[in-house]
Amino acid sequence: MQAEKVQKLARLWQKIKSIPSFAGCVMEIDRLKVSRLLSAFFEKLREKDIILQVSRDFGDLEKAVRKTGKKALTEHFRRNLNTYSPVQAFWLGGYNSKGELVALAAARLDVLGSWTLADYWREYWQRCYPSAGGRPARLAKAQYRYAQEVKGDIVYLGEMWVCDEHPAEGVAALFSPAILLLSLMEWQSAGYYYAWVRPAFLERGFSYKCGFSEVHPGIRWKREPSTIDPDLWLMANTLSRLADQVDFWTASFLEE
Repeated sequence: MQAEKVQKLARLWQKIKSIPSFAGCVMEIDRLKVSRLLSAFFEKLREKDIILQVSRDFGDLEKAVRKTGKKALTEHFRRNLNTYSPVQAFWLGGYNSKGELVALAAARLDVLGSWTLADYWREYWQRCYPSAGGRPARLAKAQYRYAQEVKGDIVYLGEMWVCDEHPAEGVAALFSPAILLLSLMEWQSAGYYYAWVRPAFLERGFSYKCGFSEVHPGIRWKREPSTIDPDLWLMANTLSRLADQVDFWTASFLEE
């Protein structure tokens, strides 16, 4: 009798997994199509004098960033505040013909479990960011509803910049989709992808050019951080929205 119940539950679970919208992260992705897109993005960036390199060594990244004149990585990927194994995070560097780092993006997998995104932020931000008075930054009790709905495995994308001195235009519109697609290939369990963005960039349609389909106001503060903008917004994709982006990019770059 018990064995029959177990078999029924196993069959039910298989049926549930076949529903694309379940848990926001069970969906069939055409990996061959994604691979072809990545090749197309890599080639188009090469035409703009940018050679891409993927690495999981954040010590090497910290050295490369210092050579650019930037002080350091942000708190989200700094090694003195975080410890990532090779399966948890990677970075994508864009180098010019001189071997100089001129574009960057990094990705991190966060396994929230029963936590919501708001729960995660509450723990993380107060540890990594001080307020003006030196005390830890502190989130308000009430957060936006979307942040209380996101659960499971999610991908944070950060360190996203392109050197102002690089002459080619349209680099960000290729570089950001590349890190999104690499993350999609790397972590099949992820159901949500997000990055922070300054409000001024939203007015230029920056988030959509970079491959994100949603924007949301960021964190509500009780005690604002002093070392980072407190009014950042979120640009994001659910897995289904990212799958739609894959279809859009396929039509734009592979079916020209």
